[in-house]
Amino acid sequence: MDVLWFRLSRKASDDSSAFGHIEPGRMLVMLNRGDYWQCAYVIRKDGFAAVQAAGLEAFRQSVVELSSFLADRIGEIADWDHVKLLTVAVDRLSRWSMPGLLCIGDAAHAMSPIGGVGINLAIQDAVAAANILAEPLRTGSADLRVLQKVQDRREFPTRFTQRPQIFIQNNVVTRVLRGAARPKPPLVIRLLGWFPPLQRIPARLVGMGVRPEHIRTPQISAKG
Repeated sequence: MDVLWFRLSRKASDDSSAFGHIEPGRMLVMLNRGDYWQCAYVIRKDGFAAVQAAGLEAFRQSVVELSSFLADRIGEIADWDHVKLLTVAVDRLSRWSMPGLLCIGDAAHAMSPIGGVGINLAIQDAVAAANILAEPLRTGSADLRVLQKVQDRREFPTRFTQRPQIFIQNNVVTRVLRGAARPKPPLVIRLLGWFPPLQRIPARLVGMGVRPEHIRTPQISAKG
């Protein structure tokens, strides 16, 4: 899949919740950003050219069909410059470092937008890197062995997070984009609906991750 990102203004009368709209062949996710909606219109991989060929008006109409209350502001998408293509990939480097270089965040592992966890992992990578490298960098001993420790600590949460992203992409998103009928949610998704207390588990995994990082670097007074 790929994603078309755009913004539409949010009114005080709008529902404050995030929205997910699914119809056969298309999907729209809307995130509440206060005074605007961050919208993600999901399309087939490499399908942006076909969307553009159909015309901007057809695209705007499709958005309104998925979320009718946006009809009074859909004109804010004045041209294709207001629609940004996010090329989705889920992968990771086999090696995150070489002498003098360490890759973390998106440079080390491309995440799907599913769950919106890419920024979480990037920040946690940075905190882990600071914890591991602060003293070696201060003493000039940050060699390749030390750099490898960052990957050793952060590769597991990356793999763990990417697996459900791929599962949802293959079992939900792909079926929606290819299907002529609305697919049934996977059993694990239905279980969350049947037993609301279980919703705390994915919420924590999305918000905190499987290996939360906390700053543990010593505070060093600046001199001079």
